[in-house]
Amino acid sequence: MALDLSKVKDRNDLKAEREPHWQRLHAGCFIGYRPSKRGSTGTWIARAYDEDAGKYRLKALGDFGSLPGNERFTAACPSSEHLAQLAA
Repeated sequence: MALDLSKVKDRNDLKAEREPHWQRLHAGCFIGYRPSKRGSTGTWIARAYDEDAGKYRLKALGDFGSLPGNERFTAACPSSEHLAQLAA
């Protein structure tokens, strides 16, 4: 079963770990979410595969804490897509 980070309930059920929980948006482009161990808003991370370098690029996107929980995934996705375009 694939992880769906767009659902607030699913994100709230995630265990806080060092490694983010990843959701594939398309080939070579991922959005990640790292729940906070302190119970506050978790942070979003973009990951895109850079074919020239042969490795993934990562970019911290922040917590999008000013937005309601159900809008944070939608706000984080364009940043992940942008990183994937830069890596291509």
